[in-house]
Amino acid sequence: MAYDPFARGSAPVGVRSIELEDPTRGGRRLPLELWYPAATKHRGQDLDDATRDHFTIAAGMPQGAQRAVRGAEPAGGPFSLIAYFHGATGHRRESSELCTHLASHGYLVASPDFTGNTMADMLAAIAGDAARMAPMDQSAVDRPHDAKLVIDRVLAGAEGLLADPERVGACGVSFGGWTTLALNSIDRRPKASFPIVPGWGKGPMKTELLQALVRLDDWGRPVPTFVLAAERDALILLGGLRELHRDLRPPKRLAVLRNAGHLHFADNAEQGHEMLRAMWKSGSFPVADPDIDLAAIAEASRPFSELCRAEHGLDCVRGLCLAHMDSNLRGSADARAFLDGDLARKFAERGIDVEVA
Repeated sequence: MAYDPFARGSAPVGVRSIELEDPTRGGRRLPLELWYPAATKHRGQDLDDATRDHFTIAAGMPQGAQRAVRGAEPAGGPFSLIAYFHGATGHRRESSELCTHLASHGYLVASPDFTGNTMADMLAAIAGDAARMAPMDQSAVDRPHDAKLVIDRVLAGAEGLLADPERVGACGVSFGGWTTLALNSIDRRPKASFPIVPGWGKGPMKTELLQALVRLDDWGRPVPTFVLAAERDALILLGGLRELHRDLRPPKRLAVLRNAGHLHFADNAEQGHEMLRAMWKSGSFPVADPDIDLAAIAEASRPFSELCRAEHGLDCVRGLCLAHMDSNLRGSADARAFLDGDLARKFAERGIDVEVA
């Protein structure tokens, strides 16, 4: 059968939630979601709404669902490990479509809530509890160490799930994409990095401040890095990600989804996009920097109806991330041939406009 990274894998997916504590940093606590290949007896249960997992992100928000079975019996390991990192004011399940896709192909995927920088923290700050939100510079200090803690604990056998320490990758969206880059300076275990619209370059969110905290020349080993960008991203500008790709040491790749916005690669892209636009327009989004013009960002982001379909973003991130990890963590010749081929044509056959560098 031809290699097809767009198709869901053959393994049913299980999910568990735990909490990590770091005694070296004042007992800092991180909720953690773990997705994994489940035993064959669970096949189909992860896709059936009656048996798949349902959850609530924060009090007062509608219930969400993910294509995984809560507490399912795991298949045998050890598994290749992929750490996923959420964006600023996001949450650990924000890209469940990507994470369950990877797990269905045999990966153990671990995604933490970065305490102080989650959606629940943002909603609490809007409600008056400003102390729940960590300043951006503090979160930038915490995140790489949180990410390393996640890898430490999962490789130590969290929840009895076995991971291969020689096959570790990292991916993340926005601030989480930045985190995948920053992690490489303090942790030599990641063998592949997939930053998605990472915080980088000059722009309305002043990501140049984050950029100054990351080095690209002290990773101590080659880390194949695939940068995924959105052409009409109003927060992380495409020009900055082209500069990032230019400055990265090889091996490296860049793909740009045409007519896509910042949230196209996460779950429920349209709802998230319009919710943020409304918050930016109203001025209710909590920001520490008064120089950030939220109304201008809202106008630049444009209505979702003017952008490409949400399914295009999911196809793009699932297919490219899986192929990148298969190629670099598993040494798959089929995945490498897929990536080295005419990717623009392969996406065009699916009705998706992608530029590949």
